Amino acid sequence: MYSHAVHLLGLPLSVWNAVFLISSLSGCLILRRSADSGPTLGFFPLRCLVSLYLIVLGAQLFAYAFDVNTSLRPPNGISYAAYYLNPLAGPKTLYGAVVLMPLAVAVARVGSAMTFARALDVWTPALFTVVAGARLGCFLQGCCYGVRSNSFGISFPVGSPVYYVQLHAKLITEGSPSLPVVPVQAIEAAFLAIVAAVTFKLVRSPRPITCDGALFCAAMAAYSVFRFAIEFVRGDAERGIYGPLSTSQWIAIIVLAASAPVLTRTARA
Repeated sequence: MYSHAVHLLGLPLSVWNAVFLISSLSGCLILRRSADSGPTLGFFPLRCLVSLYLIVLGAQLFAYAFDVNTSLRPPNGISYAAYYLNPLAGPKTLYGAVVLMPLAVAVARVGSAMTFARALDVWTPALFTVVAGARLGCFLQGCCYGVRSNSFGISFPVGSPVYYVQLHAKLITEGSPSLPVVPVQAIEAAFLAIVAAVTFKLVRSPRPITCDGALFCAAMAAYSVFRFAIEFVRGDAERGIYGPLSTSQWIAIIVLAASAPVLTRTARA
């Protein structure tokens, strides 16, 4: 694991922000290649930045709404504008980026010849590239960790979030690495990278799927099934829990229900 503060091009950044910045640049390159498979997107850099900005705000909004230690109301002394419009103002819940991507794409494609449904498919590989990198950042920073496991766990270093949680619970002594926990961040990053690679290959095929928008829905459904399952081995306390399931599991159920009609229509075509 790396320290929480790194310097990238002379800028002091948290390790998560540094990895996210790199993954965002990678996502823009993927989007450029994906966009070559459809109508020309004029003003591409602007469209890419607009979609990325809105997707980040979506992830931040979900953190405000559903994480345990955050609130939809800004802290004292911070304006609503700064709280909601500054992409670095708060933590991120990656599911928010995935769920709110259609809104970001709808805004980013304004004025282009590309249909909204096709744009969703074109943006899908880039989205999953970015969130895969973001989840890798979680792994390097030591947040969003899994349950304790001596068989399948790894230890995070002093200064990581899991270290402080276990230290506060008196499970470890000061200066000791954390007890082993399941690296769910790395597992999720690998899955997201696979989704990004598969959707990139499909979106550049002549006509891989009979219905525009189906590729996006299929990727959303696959991630939702995966996310529902992996939430059972998450161990961090920041995520919201409502009844028997976590926030992400409830969202996964909603996403699967919303995706079902498109996937069913595509399967019958």
